[in-house]
Amino acid sequence: MKKFFTAVLLIFSILVMTACGSKNSGDQVTVHLYTSESQDLVGEMMKEFEKNNPGIKVEIFRTGTEKVIAKLEAEEDAGEVVADMIWFADIDYFDTLAKEGKLEEYKSPNAEGIDEKFIYDGGKYYEVRQIFNIIAYNTTKVTTPLKSWQDLKNADLKGKVAMANPNYSGAAFLTLGAFVANDNLGWELFEGLKANDLKFEESNGNLSSKVSSGEYSAVSVVDFMVRNAKNEGAPVMDVWPEEGAVLIPTPIGILKDAKQKEAAKKVLDYLLSKENQELFKKQGYIPVNKEVGVPDGAPNVDDIKIMEFDVNFMKENRESLKSKFGQMFNVQ
Repeated sequence: MKKFFTAVLLIFSILVMTACGSKNSGDQVTVHLYTSESQDLVGEMMKEFEKNNPGIKVEIFRTGTEKVIAKLEAEEDAGEVVADMIWFADIDYFDTLAKEGKLEEYKSPNAEGIDEKFIYDGGKYYEVRQIFNIIAYNTTKVTTPLKSWQDLKNADLKGKVAMANPNYSGAAFLTLGAFVANDNLGWELFEGLKANDLKFEESNGNLSSKVSSGEYSAVSVVDFMVRNAKNEGAPVMDVWPEEGAVLIPTPIGILKDAKQKEAAKKVLDYLLSKENQELFKKQGYIPVNKEVGVPDGAPNVDDIKIMEFDVNFMKENRESLKSKFGQMFNVQ
């Protein structure tokens, strides 16, 4: 009889532990983040977030901006949007979603003290760190320092200059629009680059790697990648062009119909927290929180000359810009 009760007690204990385990598993929620940001860097951030928020898991879907948008729109057409949060380089698209009432307005407590220019539409979407499109060149391939976007047309660089494809990369599309709208650059710059046999990559990561290896002599690329490569000993020089660097807005926002809205707010709070702003700095990004400072090798934010561009120009000319560029370079 004693053995019988012992066996019953053991079975009861197992059932209790199983039930507790199921409850804990059931209590965990998953936030789906769709992004064009670097997989390894976002992954590092989300691991830190999950460590401090054990009840929340962040599932990352990462690809180029245009493919993120295509996936989001396909899900919307099918009537089942999986994403809770979106984070990519297309401020025009965020503006459209905000106007259509598809983004959740949220006043993050960690946004206090951050410049208002990084808080869009009263908190419907945010900038959480700053990136810029600049020039990088390989110091073993280029002997005369580059200073201008126009220098990418130099004859000695023919066939050795590259940029990201604007029909894939949101940062490249914003750069395209900024150049075209600039009176001193315009389509003439791209005509010169075409004559110089401009090459294309899908991602800024490829550009940074290939200019570091010397496969390309010079590239148009986001600043943090080449700065990190330079700090790690790669023979590259980052150039903040005399016409101005292109500030690349890469907003993050929570979808109005997000299934895990409250958990998503915690993710946004974390990204704006001083703790994660310090992590951004460690990863090579320029934080939006000025108190954190800038990473090694980055210029003081107040010293950066920024090329102005008009979001309305991008919105009104989105398809024509892509179409003309695609026809000029025969890229899709």
